[in-house]
Amino acid sequence: MAEMQAVGLKGHVPGDAAIEFLRAELPPPEYGLPFALIRYSLEGKEQDYGLRLDLDKQVFLDHLEDGDEEETIKKAAPRIVEFLHKQLCG
Repeated sequence: MAEMQAVGLKGHVPGDAAIEFLRAELPPPEYGLPFALIRYSLEGKEQDYGLRLDLDKQVFLDHLEDGDEEETIKKAAPRIVEFLHKQLCG
């Protein structure tokens, strides 16, 4: 069974004072799934669950309760997709 691929996001995709994007975990390319699990921290603590990102639609499937944090992840989604594309496709 193929393993998930991890791409570091820390320092490459801006968050805000509370949110920092750490890494993207992607299924192996042969699976052809357009999704990534985005690991992030809130106020310096990595969260137990990641945020599911639809790479085709460039939107998160999960939401955060705090309005400012939700706005941050909405703005970050296309930036994350663009960064991943550059890293994986050259």
